[in-house]
Amino acid sequence: MDLINNPLLVVLAGIAIVALIFWYVATEIDRRKRNVGTIAILLVIGLCLAAVLPFEDKLKGGIDLKGGVAFTVEIQPAEGNPGQPPIPVGPEAIEAVKKTLGERLSAGSMDGVQMQGVGTDRLVIEMPDVNQAEADRVRVIIEKTAQLTCKAVHPNSNSLAAAVASGSQIAPSGWKLYYLPILDDETRKKIDETPILLAKRNIVTGDMVQRAIPVPSRFGMIQVTLNSDGGDRLFNATKQMRSGVDRMAVVLDGQALIAPVVNGNLSKTFSIEGLDGSKEVNEVVAALANPLKNPLQILSTNQISAKYGEETLRQGVAAGLAGLGLTLVFILLYYRFAGIVALLGLSLNILILFGAMAMFGATFTLPGIAGIILTIGIAVDANVLIYERLREEMAEGKSIAAALKASYEKAFTAIFDANITTLLTAIILLVMASDQIKGFAITLTIGILASMFAALLGTRVFFFWFAGTGKGGALKKLSFMSLIPNRTIKFMQMRNPAFILSAVLVIGALATITMKKDTARGIDFVGGTILTIQVDAEHKIEASDIDTSLSDITLTKKHYSQKEEITGGDTDLLKIKISEMDKDIVQAELRKDFPLLTEKNAEGDFVTPISVNTIQPTLGSEFFISSLYALGVGLLAVLIYISLRFEFSFAVGAFVALFHDLIIAIGAVLLIGTELSMIHVGVFLTIAGYSINDTIVVFDRVRESLQTKRGSIIDVMNLAINATLSRTILTSATTFVAVLALYIFGGGPLKDFSFAILVGVLIGTYSSIFVATPVVYLWSKARGSNLRRELLDANLASEVNPAQK
Repeated sequence: MDLINNPLLVVLAGIAIVALIFWYVATEIDRRKRNVGTIAILLVIGLCLAAVLPFEDKLKGGIDLKGGVAFTVEIQPAEGNPGQPPIPVGPEAIEAVKKTLGERLSAGSMDGVQMQGVGTDRLVIEMPDVNQAEADRVRVIIEKTAQLTCKAVHPNSNSLAAAVASGSQIAPSGWKLYYLPILDDETRKKIDETPILLAKRNIVTGDMVQRAIPVPSRFGMIQVTLNSDGGDRLFNATKQMRSGVDRMAVVLDGQALIAPVVNGNLSKTFSIEGLDGSKEVNEVVAALANPLKNPLQILSTNQISAKYGEETLRQGVAAGLAGLGLTLVFILLYYRFAGIVALLGLSLNILILFGAMAMFGATFTLPGIAGIILTIGIAVDANVLIYERLREEMAEGKSIAAALKASYEKAFTAIFDANITTLLTAIILLVMASDQIKGFAITLTIGILASMFAALLGTRVFFFWFAGTGKGGALKKLSFMSLIPNRTIKFMQMRNPAFILSAVLVIGALATITMKKDTARGIDFVGGTILTIQVDAEHKIEASDIDTSLSDITLTKKHYSQKEEITGGDTDLLKIKISEMDKDIVQAELRKDFPLLTEKNAEGDFVTPISVNTIQPTLGSEFFISSLYALGVGLLAVLIYISLRFEFSFAVGAFVALFHDLIIAIGAVLLIGTELSMIHVGVFLTIAGYSINDTIVVFDRVRESLQTKRGSIIDVMNLAINATLSRTILTSATTFVAVLALYIFGGGPLKDFSFAILVGVLIGTYSSIFVATPVVYLWSKARGSNLRRELLDANLASEVNPAQK
């Protein structure tokens, strides 16, 4: 029996795990903590293994890793009766469209479709493992509303229609101009078209179609049978027409197909011809069987070849393994035996992450891989916080058991606060951001929760088993490497030079943002098309060759070409940014000038396909506005949390450091010529979370030191910054190395992501030491307040209020 396919067992297991965690937290007896925690860990491991095995069946890759096509469609209001406004999209529209399209695609042997509603009137449709021809078929199926109507032909259409088409006369009231195909007498294929005037009022509508079947003996013909209501309406309408004189037209999705002369009263069965072969006949038959009440508009198309997807997956896996490997080597070398425990905790973290993704049916995407690598850095941060506290406790002469207990208790607040702020940004991304970066938000959210479980409970239980729960533990001593000198650096006295440096960086970043504001947004925010061609090493095509090829044609907008070399691979990527209106003519011109792009394999697929990513300008504008909202709400949520958790002076310091880091990071990204995309929204919120994370760890120690140590405020702040310096540098170094692997081994999108994160890590580390704490000091001094007294009063109030309650 598949455990994960049994929702009841999954729910019961989840309840049991939550109950065990509460029991673990509540009990004060170490032996009981160890046993309860062990059961919780084993239950989590079992549940995750059941969810994730076998890997090839349970872990789903997105189209950016497997290849395929994705459409974002908008449900349009249905056409109302003549003279009436369109019928607005109702709340049931998304489910109705999903059902209809699912049946159409299944009828067309297009399996594996994934559809997800977005808002009240949008749908994201993904189909992995489809080639160019299949992607084109999917587009046709989506756009075919299958609204079949029968309309009366104007009595004087032959003379009036031509005049209306030429513009010399307007259409009479109640009539509309259409174009009727002219078919070859023998082949019955379209050879031309002629204008025709049809009534706006419908005789029969598509919802009256009972059945539609192909006519095998006739090219492009189907037979349509109406229901009783449709048959009655057709009979009554033709009864009033002049036999042998008046005509009636059949219209499908706004295209007139036939307009025969009415000979007698028609019943509920008639035939339609003029379709382009058996493939279109089958698609129309399937569409008529599942008509859409609302037409669909395709807002964006992202078509990725399987070849490109495979290369992207290879890059992502290589970057992930490199980042993970370097991190693990560092932990083992620096923390030795404790590093083995951290390795066990990190393994538990990754298992929970993959298990949860499989359990909830989440899809792995390229941004998701970036989220996994960032999760590794977050997990290492928690271990470093605990181990640096452990180093201090052992230095005071405590036993291993006592030092472990104290280090986990003292590190809990900093770990909790730091992870909660990052979790807030991840959840806001998940709720507010577009589908493009939801994969990043999902993996980051699960990864944060997993890292807290693995670090605070998992590694503690492992230490319980190694060190024992009393004096008789097997582990008597722990030794760590030390790279940070044990002396007090007077960071607070360096605040003036640091502020000058920060001012220069911020002003430079603001100047860059101002100069590049018109060219900073990529197609995610302004719309357009990017064509991507993956070229093998033996076939050299340069960006200049693309420019020369496209110089022969007239484009609606200027194009931009660039070449990317793939690290560790034997291929190059060519990217061409063009207007959405030019994508067909550009692809045709490229295939004409480069024979490589016309070669096909035995299955009829292009050997060197062109991946297409198209976004309509209206959708790009909406993405930009929603991204600003997501960024603003995310920052506001983080700042509110800091204001609630810390005194106001600390909140001011966090605000200044946060905006300092974000402005410099944005300026750095624009300075190297990168265009902002949806992934950068996730990046900047992640940088905000990382910046606050670093700042909170320092603030937590500053607050603790001010309450427990004597001396001037500046001296105590220096002691606190130095006490956390080892953690700050180690965490930044491990995160930097992991993300650096992503930058080195990743492709274009991963490089854009990782570069911004690298800048954020560096500037966040700098600001937590040289900006945040000095601002706290200067703000409290400017207000004339005693920061130590504020902290002591707040601590006293927190102890008195619960007692009064």
